[in-house]
Amino acid sequence: MKRMLVRILLVWSGSTFVGQVDLMVVLNLSTLMAFGQALLNFRTAVVSSDGILTHWRPEDPDPCNWKGVECDKNTKRVITLSLTNHKLSGPIAPDLGKLDQLKFLTLHNNNFYGEIPSELGNCTELQAV
Repeated sequence: MKRMLVRILLVWSGSTFVGQVDLMVVLNLSTLMAFGQALLNFRTAVVSSDGILTHWRPEDPDPCNWKGVECDKNTKRVITLSLTNHKLSGPIAPDLGKLDQLKFLTLHNNNFYGEIPSELGNCTELQAV
């Protein structure tokens, strides 16, 4: 998690008071971007679907708002990927292994093929597939 010091300069119009306030802002942007990129790589590996993955937009910085994606409210890390019954077809992208806090991966009633990526072993919190 990155932290950034934000300095806000306060100036009141018509007043001689000029002050500044320092705030610590916790940024999860790099985390969101990394998880978002892993999900986009998963989307790229899917060769056909019912269109659900078209809602996953690269310009949306927060993959926690994408359909089928649930994130932990505090950490903003992906904990559930639920894409059941969406006519998904293709290999399962190894990038899902980057979702290291993933607890639930529900992809049943689709048409995935190939091997289960060994990278899913990085998802040490995984409770159900």
